[in-house]
Amino acid sequence: MYHRRVLLHIHGNGRAMGLAQNIAAWALASAWRGMALHPVHGPVVVTGRAQDGAVAALDDGLARHVHAVAQTVRETLAEWRTRPPASNKVALNELLAYAARDVAPSS
Repeated sequence: MYHRRVLLHIHGNGRAMGLAQNIAAWALASAWRGMALHPVHGPVVVTGRAQDGAVAALDDGLARHVHAVAQTVRETLAEWRTRPPASNKVALNELLAYAARDVAPSS
């Protein structure tokens, strides 16, 4: 579970099938968990989660998280084409920090 009110429907065999890493899904799930998680491969669908664990509508605040992290990932990857990070570790830490900012509660 990445977030108590969300279900991430992840391709169960994406890595074995050679699907590309889904950096936006990884960043979102990692930010919600507060730590870098294992890579996510292939398409991901994000839905809400009912109290009984069933699929539910995604509330507006969580939908904003999804959109914000996806936009941040797009912008960051575009920026890295002209300003590559010093290492993969630096890149992951930078992206995770941006995603954590995007899902932080508003003050």
